[in-house]
Amino acid sequence: MVRSSSLSRHLFSSLTADSLAAHFFLSRSQFGRVFKNITGTSPWDFITAKRLIAAKSMIERGAGAKKAADDCGFGDYSNFYRAYVKRFGKKPTG
Repeated sequence: MVRSSSLSRHLFSSLTADSLAAHFFLSRSQFGRVFKNITGTSPWDFITAKRLIAAKSMIERGAGAKKAADDCGFGDYSNFYRAYVKRFGKKPTG
């Protein structure tokens, strides 16, 4: 069984679909199916949502948007910015 708590412990690490699947001894496609059956979303959508929520919390506590993006595992600020605006309907500012 895929456990989201295992994923949450490594949420800000560099994660790939292949590394996640290997961790649970599944093929990449099987891991995606099992994960979606359990959570209702794809692994990458789950990771992105969790990272965005963590970044939003950091920003609300006074962190800069760039620092929050970096600390929460977003390698590219422009991707973070677009995802943040799409999810929360506002710019990532404190």
